[in-house]
Amino acid sequence: MYNYTSSPTLTNVTFSGNSAEGGGGMYNFGSSPTLTDVTFSGNSATAYGGGMLNHTSSSPTLTDVTFSGNSAHTGGGMYNYTSSPTLTNVTFSGNSATAYGGGMYNLDSSNSTLANVILDGNSAGNGAGIYNERSSLTLVNVVLSHNTAITDCGGMYNHINSNAVLTNVTFSGNVAGNRGGGMLNLNSSNPTLANVVLWGNNAPT
Repeated sequence: MYNYTSSPTLTNVTFSGNSAEGGGGMYNFGSSPTLTDVTFSGNSATAYGGGMLNHTSSSPTLTDVTFSGNSAHTGGGMYNYTSSPTLTNVTFSGNSATAYGGGMYNLDSSNSTLANVILDGNSAGNGAGIYNERSSLTLVNVVLSHNTAITDCGGMYNHINSNAVLTNVTFSGNVAGNRGGGMLNLNSSNPTLANVVLWGNNAPT
């Protein structure tokens, strides 16, 4: 599905086995659809957003949505560019990205809000769970577990002025081949953590 300055409402919908250059399951451009009980499974993108790509002021609302087994070069589950979706009761599991953001990738003021979200078993070259660049997310009651990065950061990678706010968040069992098993903060990235647990994550640095 491609939405251009259009915001459909989707309930009890499945996107499975689709492929594209960008947005294997759904591509939103200047669009903010509302999704409830929607599944993105086994979709792929050669470039960005295996499950969903949100581009240029696209801020969809997702409730009870699952991203499972989607893949892309960047943003295996979801890719956001200057877009800030709201996610409630969303699961990212088993998504993969060759480069960045196995579960979710956020770029250039993509200040997504995540509540009651699980990112489990995702993989990427860097930032297996979530990769943020110049983006400041809000996370409440979020679990990042068993995500694996080949190089840097199994859990959450914050790069270049990415100042996430995390409340009641758990990082457990995430793995990185180089730096930041649970979290990696680089280049003036200053997250705020309250009631956060980092347990059993693993990286050489």
